[in-house]
Amino acid sequence: MMLYKTDKWKKSTLVGLLTILQALPLGCIELPFQAPLTQQVDNFTGTIDFVTEQPTPFELKGTVPDLGEYTATGEVTFHQGATPGTLLGEGVAVFVTTDGAKIVAVVTWPVDAESGDMRSGDIEFRWRDSVQFSDGTVVHSTGRFEDPDQRPPGLVVIAIIAILIGLLVPAIQK
Repeated sequence: MMLYKTDKWKKSTLVGLLTILQALPLGCIELPFQAPLTQQVDNFTGTIDFVTEQPTPFELKGTVPDLGEYTATGEVTFHQGATPGTLLGEGVAVFVTTDGAKIVAVVTWPVDAESGDMRSGDIEFRWRDSVQFSDGTVVHSTGRFEDPDQRPPGLVVIAIIAILIGLLVPAIQK
């Protein structure tokens, strides 16, 4: 605090700024705008082929207005979630549209605890310029998705997953 003893202007300015910041309601500070993610609750099919101790490959096929018809391939690594019985998957994916354009994404895939013989999980895709798969392959967004300003908002696929994913929890808990 020696700095402030020798410079009263800095001390009074700092106190003034702290007072202003404390007086602001939390909602007054605006963060950069992020468009809401497109939600997909139907018009898709998917498969996941779980492999323990490795990234888990998956595939989705579907249609959404922002992309049109697509096929997505990706990989996620699942870890135990914050709540017992839940999982959190993180990884990457590449979407290919019927015109051959590619849009790549980072993937966040929280999976709820088992309910009956089903689990639910919203797979969130946030677009990127490029992603790297676990084998070192780098894939870039191409075609109409190459320019970040021309990309649609990200995508959330809302899925109910059959009990098959229930096999993941014991494997991850080892």
